[in-house]
Amino acid sequence: MSRLAKPRGEQGVVLMVGLVVLVVLSLLAVGSMRATTLEERMSHNSQDRQIAFQVAEAALREAELTLTQPMLPAFVAITSPSADGFYLPDPPNPDAPSVAYKPMWQRTSADAAYPSWRPASVTSDAPPAPIDLARGEYLIEQLEVIDEPAPGESLQADATEDRRERIIYRISARAWGANAAAEPAPVVLLQSTFKR
Repeated sequence: MSRLAKPRGEQGVVLMVGLVVLVVLSLLAVGSMRATTLEERMSHNSQDRQIAFQVAEAALREAELTLTQPMLPAFVAITSPSADGFYLPDPPNPDAPSVAYKPMWQRTSADAAYPSWRPASVTSDAPPAPIDLARGEYLIEQLEVIDEPAPGESLQADATEDRRERIIYRISARAWGANAAAEPAPVVLLQSTFKR
């Protein structure tokens, strides 16, 4: 008679190792998907910021072109309702030194005197998405009037000096990227001074 081998009980080691490997692979896949999603969002935000920068730069150039026209629009005080982006100087009040002065371009709707920014037309003829979804605006402040020698004039002491009046303007342009409807950032603010 042959001896029959007594069957050994299954220990399930292969099943446990398989489950552990499956969990590790799942964690690696989830981590990889998260990294890919994060990189995609970073790339999208970078592109959105670049678009906002380009729109702000175009709005700045549009404002500079406005100042090169022979006839300028009317510049008014910030308290005027018809300003539409063209403002006279609004210096700090010497009678109220305790009131903190804010430059016009830093003021928000929470401030008493809030400027009206002029919408830039730079994205009106833009190619399809995403640039056409971006928006930009600018405001121009007349800073000061200066007297300076006319170009080509001599600065010798005995020469009569021909002087002319020049006006200095500060242009502030800001823009939001193509994602501006969903979230307010990124905002790009550019400034230049212009002498006319």
